[in-house]
Amino acid sequence: MQSTWIFKPKFSRDIYDKVIRCFVDQYLAWGENGIEYHYETLKDGWVCLTAWMDTGSCEYYSETSFDTEPVPGQYLTDNMFILLVEAGVAYRQKQWDDGGSYYLEDVDITQVFAALSEKDTNVYAPNGAKCYVYPVNITNSPKHVDMLDAYLTLKVA
Repeated sequence: MQSTWIFKPKFSRDIYDKVIRCFVDQYLAWGENGIEYHYETLKDGWVCLTAWMDTGSCEYYSETSFDTEPVPGQYLTDNMFILLVEAGVAYRQKQWDDGGSYYLEDVDITQVFAALSEKDTNVYAPNGAKCYVYPVNITNSPKHVDMLDAYLTLKVA
């Protein structure tokens, strides 16, 4: 199992890495379930994050947070989750508490990448002959793009 996301961060690596590392460790439990990842710097400021299984089973692999607990204040400050609040990814659940807490239940890692990305770019998640394209500009809808035609018509010198 391998997953890849390509995004164009609007923050320096130390900032986006704090947010991503905390999200994948605390909300997706990648580290404790044998999922490793690394960044690759691409041209024009784009970054590729690739995650892979270090174990033989992907039973506990997830790209979505199912945590129903409020985001701890320490994550908002030390781990820069305030950026997720500002982007509307971390949200308030007034029916659960007094409205003073933020939550990340049902938040997909692609939303985290989008919150950390430059405006009017996309987050790309290629998978085989398709690519999931998630626009950072929320007025556009995410979609799956068939890449097969591009693959089959690519000319290599």
